Formats: sequence, structure tokens, C-alpha cells
Amino acid sequence: LGLNSFNMESILSYDPSFFESEEDKKIHNLELVQSVGIKFEGNLHAQWFNMFMMDLLRERAADLYRTKGLLSFHGQGNTKFVFQGVHEQINFGPAKNPWAEGETRLNKFVFIGKNLDRAELTKGLMECLYKEEA
Repeated sequence: LGLNSFNMESILSYDPSFFESEEDKKIHNLELVQSVGIKFEGNLHAQWFNMFMMDLLRERAADLYRTKGLLSFHGQGNTKFVFQGVHEQINFGPAKNPWAEGETRLNKFVFIGKNLDRAELTKGLMECLYKEEA
């Protein structure tokens, strides 16, 4: 755009100590941060997945720094869905490319945060799988 809206020299002329360390700045303990990746085949039930994510975010938004995934929903044909989020803000929609003919419907999830329980997340997500009525 050529707007030069970010200019290092102008920042330093305004605040010469911009890059200097401050003793009272918050220190982050990165040892608590972990990532959990989960993947499984099948089609998700859209309503059950939405309820799972709403509950998860309501209960754990402060612990979830980043979430993202690739999803297959029952009844949505070849439409592949993606989602990504930061804390409780989630963007969700169709992927650029649909599921290819014969491609395995593999749902993939990544959660980055603290106090993540892989077994609990996996169980909750697996409960979102669409099940044919007998």
C-alpha cells in the first residue's frame, strides 16, 4: 500500500526505550504450554460438535490459546470444513478445496494451551461422530 504505517525510526524517536527490558513486565511460564493433536476417520454430527466446542470454550477458554482443525460433517457432501481459533474466538467455514473422490474423511484437531487432557479431548470429540440409527 505504500503507507509506511510502521516505521521503526518513528517508534524509537517517540519511545527510545521501546525495546528495552522492563523488570515489571509479566513473565510467561512456557513450560505449562503444550499441544495436543487428535485425528480420526468418520463424519461428525454438526450439532454435537458445535455443542462440544461451545462447552469446551465456556469451561476452558483461558487455557486454550489456539485451536484449529479439518472436519468432515455428515450430510454436507464433499464439503471439507476448517476452523481456527484464539481463546474463545473461533472462525469456521468451508475449506478452499472439497474432499477428493475416494479421500479418507480424516478429522484433524490441534489444541495448544495449558492443562490439556488428551484422553478427555479425544473422548469428547469421538462422541461427536455421527452414528447411523439402527
